Amino acid sequence: MRPIRTSLVTIAIAVTLAGSLAACSSSSDASDVPTITPIATPTASQTAEPLVGGDPSTWSPVRVTPDDDGATQSLVVGQVVIFEGFQEGASFESSNPEVFTASDAQGDGESTTVAGGQAIAPGTSEVIAKDGSTSLATFTFVVAAQ
Repeated sequence: MRPIRTSLVTIAIAVTLAGSLAACSSSSDASDVPTITPIATPTASQTAEPLVGGDPSTWSPVRVTPDDDGATQSLVVGQVVIFEGFQEGASFESSNPEVFTASDAQGDGESTTVAGGQAIAPGTSEVIAKDGSTSLATFTFVVAAQ
């Protein structure tokens, strides 16, 4: 039953198109020709947040590892940091969370976030990576306005 229905629809479309073409070709008066109205041209609009910082080196997260112990990193407001290579369960504490926030890795094994942080406001913040009460590394983040 389905092939007959499809054939009937196809035939109906063909007859409609043929009738339309015949009507257009039989008319000799230019006023009978349909007017084609152009479609509006789409314009781009900015919907996403602009990239952080004017320098391409600030567009990606800064990766900080235990080997960077004692290092000072320059950031701009809004830039993020990823703490990589630390042992599971390491915690990160910011001395000035109004300037730089730090967060520990979280998850249940199936879905896990990485440890990291974000520059919030201009200033300086020291972040200490710890395993319990043992200090693993210390980093200084100097945050500048964009």
